[in-house]
Amino acid sequence: MSNAYEAAHGYLKDDFEQTCDNCGAVFRVTVPGQKGHEESEEYYCPECGKEYHVRASNSPSVILIAGRTDGKTNKRG
Repeated sequence: MSNAYEAAHGYLKDDFEQTCDNCGAVFRVTVPGQKGHEESEEYYCPECGKEYHVRASNSPSVILIAGRTDGKTNKRG
């Protein structure tokens, strides 16, 4: 069971690199957590806009590491 401090303050739940399976871009995803406040949150590939989901307390932050590799330039797919 969580205590009042854990319920009131967030923490870093996860931090990982992801490669977009649509365009090949590589980006870092930082996932916030807070006890009792986690649900499905969406985040997007910063190059093509593909939507992904993760359980978090708020929307994850995304930082581009390497651009797309599929040769396209459009933002959506």
